[in-house]
Amino acid sequence: MKETQKTAQELKDTLDERREKLEATYTEMIDKLRAEKERLEYELKHEYRNARRYVRANPEQGVGIAFVSGLLIGVVLGKLIQR
Repeated sequence: MKETQKTAQELKDTLDERREKLEATYTEMIDKLRAEKERLEYELKHEYRNARRYVRANPEQGVGIAFVSGLLIGVVLGKLIQR
């Protein structure tokens, strides 16, 4: 009977160690994902500001690009709808 209790205690200890490692890994991954999210948000805001500056400095090119993009999207959607 004592050997069964000893084995059960060893199993419980092993499970506790694994749980602690898993929790530490989970916390580490959450921290990494949070840092990556913040980096991507910063990068996206930076690129958005650059795009707005470019369009303000070159409004005719911005309108032209938007027009051509709209035409291309319309052609692609038109072909997809016809299928």
